[in-house]
Amino acid sequence: MMKVVEKINSQASCGGIPVSKKQAYQPSFSAKANPKDLQKELHALMPSSLKLMNKLAKNMGEIQNIVFNALATGLVAPIFIKWNPLSKTDEDTRTYSAWRQPISAVLAVVTQAGITAPFNTLINNMANSGYLGEKYNKSAIRDDNYIEKLIKKESPNITKEQLKKKLITKKAEQTQDILTSLRSKNTIMLKNYKGETVPMSKSEYKNLLIETVEGIISDLEETKKELETKSKRRKARGEYLRTHNKEAKKVLEEINEELQKPNSLKEFKSYLSKKIKNLRSSKANPELIQMVKEVAGRAPATRQHDKATDNAIIKAMRGKVTKMLGHTERYGNTKTAKEVIEAVNNSIKGQFDAVKESKEFFDSIKKAINENSITLAEIEKRIADKFGASKNELLNKNFAVEVVEKLKKNITNNLKGFKQIAGVIVSCAILPFTCALLNWVYPIFMDAVFPNLSNKKHDNEASALVAKAPKKVEVKQ
Repeated sequence: MMKVVEKINSQASCGGIPVSKKQAYQPSFSAKANPKDLQKELHALMPSSLKLMNKLAKNMGEIQNIVFNALATGLVAPIFIKWNPLSKTDEDTRTYSAWRQPISAVLAVVTQAGITAPFNTLINNMANSGYLGEKYNKSAIRDDNYIEKLIKKESPNITKEQLKKKLITKKAEQTQDILTSLRSKNTIMLKNYKGETVPMSKSEYKNLLIETVEGIISDLEETKKELETKSKRRKARGEYLRTHNKEAKKVLEEINEELQKPNSLKEFKSYLSKKIKNLRSSKANPELIQMVKEVAGRAPATRQHDKATDNAIIKAMRGKVTKMLGHTERYGNTKTAKEVIEAVNNSIKGQFDAVKESKEFFDSIKKAINENSITLAEIEKRIADKFGASKNELLNKNFAVEVVEKLKKNITNNLKGFKQIAGVIVSCAILPFTCALLNWVYPIFMDAVFPNLSNKKHDNEASALVAKAPKKVEVKQ
């Protein structure tokens, strides 16, 4: 993280009380859009069902999608076909038709997944080897699986433990190579379809640098919005502490006293849960309830921890209460709502100024990249000069790392779109084969497994054909 974060944190105070670095709305200028602490707190508040859905969504690939859709088709559709009140066909015909859906689902998994899996593997291998174009070229940031294949090819008898160590070494070398290339050559070296090592095209590289800077600027814009939200929340909190000072102080002192006891994290969580419940029952001010919930929120809802982690969480809870008591003291001394607003504005002004200064700086970096008047090494030097020389090494690494992360993200998104388009084409190409296979397999399956239904179906079809046949007309003599 850049030195500017330290600058903002040093300027951030609320009535002379330093803002914790673990605060939910702490500014962050890395290429990651949301602060980690806010993500953790939001995740802890999620219902279990939502957490499960979120996990499935993150881990579900194209094969899992095919299987999931097939299960939905095979299990849900037959119910509506079998018990369709609007259908005019007889029950046996509906049952016969309903069984077609599970068979269709099985065939879809066998044909589509059977082709999609090797097809995706082929695309990944082409991307890692550099056979695809620059927008899909992963030769500088190869996947673990591809690196493992190369290692096994070089050392066929390598053990699992040796493979693990070799993979770590190869990945470190790969990272060092791309960072060195960025800083010394101001480019990224890639393998092309001929196997040659060539520099990334100037236009593609320039766009990558610009997109990286734009990502940082976008984060700064988000940080500004977060600061505005924080300002509103602080003003509301400050006004509550001014007008209900004794009430807030009493509850916070009770919690502080309880948290000083040598209890376990589980006991503290139980105590805070009961405290929140009691406050709700007594119709306490929502702002006070929220304050207690913020203390409880320092501990994840369900995750298990070891003793050291539990102690760290308890320490964070105590620190949060101490900070709130400081705020209670500070805003308890204000006389009017105007004084509260002024105090909050003064406490957060430094952070707004730092965001503005940083945005102006990165706007100038973007302009220099557009004019082709600056290299990556020069960008890192300007960052180090601007935000302090005490951590030059960290700063010199950061921007190059941000560029690499942006490259990974771009290629991942490009490949995802490429696979989706290619997948649609492949699916359409095999659709006639899948339908023909279904029409061939289904009657055989029904004849073998459900002969009664199958015979009735055949009889029904025969009856229908007879009914549709032209009637014999008697000719009068």
